[in-house]
Amino acid sequence: MKNHARLFPENGAAVRRFTLVELLVVIAIIAVLAGLLLPALSSSRDRARLALCLGNIREVTLMHLLYVDASAGYFCLAWDTSFSSWESSPDHRGPGILSRVVPDSSASKGRVFECPAAKSTLYTNLAWTARYAGYGMNYLLSFSAPSDSPPNYRPCRIQSVKTPSRLLLLADAACFLAGTDGRPAPTAFLYNPSSGKGGYADFRHSGSCIAAFVDGHAAARTGFAPRPADSSGWENRVGYLSSDDSLYDPFWRDPALDQDESSVDPAE
Repeated sequence: MKNHARLFPENGAAVRRFTLVELLVVIAIIAVLAGLLLPALSSSRDRARLALCLGNIREVTLMHLLYVDASAGYFCLAWDTSFSSWESSPDHRGPGILSRVVPDSSASKGRVFECPAAKSTLYTNLAWTARYAGYGMNYLLSFSAPSDSPPNYRPCRIQSVKTPSRLLLLADAACFLAGTDGRPAPTAFLYNPSSGKGGYADFRHSGSCIAAFVDGHAAARTGFAPRPADSSGWENRVGYLSSDDSLYDPFWRDPALDQDESSVDPAE
């Protein structure tokens, strides 16, 4: 009678209790559903970051083109003798050369210079990563080589560019610095493949790198070209956007064409 009373209380309602097996089955179902949904959520988050990054780079590209219009066709300097770079002040706390000529409320606060994927995946304990994180300007638009620095400029005018749709202006960029535990760090500069140096293109958007060109268009690119082997790691993510300097050098000539021309007999 006591057991009967437990199953059927005075109000006549039966008490239904979960067994341990049923509870384990429910937990297993929840785990399976979570396993199915989490990759989809991660993919959606990556797509959102890519879209935001693409919008940022397009806005910064427009600023660069407005700078060109305001400076007789010359591109913004990558950095100057005051140690200001194109995107930030020497202490990385304020706007740089570009924003001084082309004021922009969001740019002056560093928002459009911050790649959301860089902020989450690059080394984040450096002074500039909170506001200026990971867009690199093509260094050859200001200098002949990465070894050059102010005042040794090679200014370039947009009128000198033969194929604006193929010449890089900006891209997701990263470098390797001492003290970053081997992880890539954000950089403001994009160096050419023949230099063998970085700033490198950073394919941080699930294998894509957002790049902008002198004609103003921007797109996600997947054409990864590896950098010279070193001990830094990240060989499948941090490299170049082309195997030669054709996308980087505004005065680039195809070496094969030069060779063909030199092989022609002038007497002919």
